[in-house]
Amino acid sequence: MAEIIQGERLADVADVGAKNTEEHLAEALARQREALMPQEEPDEDADGVRYCLDCAEKILPERILAVQAVRCVTCSAKRERFAKLSKGRGGAGRIMNDENEFGGK
Repeated sequence: MAEIIQGERLADVADVGAKNTEEHLAEALARQREALMPQEEPDEDADGVRYCLDCAEKILPERILAVQAVRCVTCSAKRERFAKLSKGRGGAGRIMNDENEFGGK
């Protein structure tokens, strides 16, 4: 059934559908943005300088503005690599990839 907001007159059902789709997409994007926000409290000093939660190095302000980072690029890359290795694959394929990734046999 079509949702019509009081005071709004839409020409046809397609307009109502397009408006509903646009609203649902906006809500989904808002949820996605919220999910991307850091779940951990950043480590900042009194001057607002943010430090990596893993290695305590300063995080560049550009990185903070771009992704609200709580970790430096190096530590984030390590965590992403570990997460990628630890899910989705098992058995011989994983052993071979782990050895190649870390300079093993």
